[in-house]
Amino acid sequence: MRFDVAVIGGGAAGCAAAATIAPSASVVLIDRIAAPGWRIGETLPGAARRVLVAIGGWERFTTAGHAEAPVKVSRWGSDEPVTIDAFRDPDGVGWRLGRARFEADLRADAAARGAVLLTPVAVDRLQRTDVGWTVTFGNGETLEARQIIDASGRRSRLLHPFGQRRVRMDRLACVYQRVRQCGDGNPSTYTQAMPDGWWYTAALHDGWRIVAFHGDSDEAALRTILRAGPVAVAQRVPGLVEAMGDIEPASALPPQSCAAHSSAASAAGDGWLAAGDCAISLDPLSSQGLLNALVTGMEAGECTLALLAGNTMAIQLHAERIGRIWRAYLAHYMTYYGMERRWPDTPFWHRRISGASFRP
Repeated sequence: MRFDVAVIGGGAAGCAAAATIAPSASVVLIDRIAAPGWRIGETLPGAARRVLVAIGGWERFTTAGHAEAPVKVSRWGSDEPVTIDAFRDPDGVGWRLGRARFEADLRADAAARGAVLLTPVAVDRLQRTDVGWTVTFGNGETLEARQIIDASGRRSRLLHPFGQRRVRMDRLACVYQRVRQCGDGNPSTYTQAMPDGWWYTAALHDGWRIVAFHGDSDEAALRTILRAGPVAVAQRVPGLVEAMGDIEPASALPPQSCAAHSSAASAAGDGWLAAGDCAISLDPLSSQGLLNALVTGMEAGECTLALLAGNTMAIQLHAERIGRIWRAYLAHYMTYYGMERRWPDTPFWHRRISGASFRP
């Protein structure tokens, strides 16, 4: 099989890239999972509307029944709760997503625009050729492509042999559980700073609630909460327990953990581009992870079309765009973590206030 572009990763970034490319060039969208499942990362800001319209995904999105996320409440820098009403956002109210439905719809949108969906297959390695790339799968099969976009996530190392380099900001990790909510639950998203990290909880679209703690992976607090279970610990945290409302503790699913650190990687090289978490991974505190995936995926798609048309400067432009996103994110990162000054001597906050969390 031969394609103009191979996009590796069928999440939001990969789908946005493939949907952007498909009307104008042949593109294959590759993912190791046949159908998207539930994943943490369930909110999308109103600004995503413009990207979804641009990639042809808005119509399907509006019929999916995603719940609105109108209010954010936080205890950050003070014991007093602060409420932010999303109706004041010029881009409008965001959404609490059914993540599996959202990503399945994005795949369907990309396919409807002409992308070839290839799943479930895992990419084993990439090889340069005289005319582009050979993509080899774990089962030994191959395909050829002129350009590669890697959107397969923060753990991907596929482009490392071809010049991609990565820096990591911090050690942030997340431990979380889902638990059944009694009734509809409070639609607000809630964040609360603590001496060793911060909590997050939100009602999901399907009658469940997510309860998550974010801390540094090398600190004991994260391991302790993972062993005890975030739901059990959260019920002993004033403020947080009220935000969760009525839940069914016995229904809590087993605790899980995932990396949540901020990182940036080379966004472009000879014959390849990176998008989504493969280019920039954002702290969940920003609530911008999915929006970043959509934006950088669309940008990668537009850049790839320019490259196919012979515009070699497009690589530099893509790298510059990703660089601007990263620099703006760093400024917000320092501002928001700098707002919390109650525990300056604990390792978690000292690292962020002093800048010691940065790890090149």
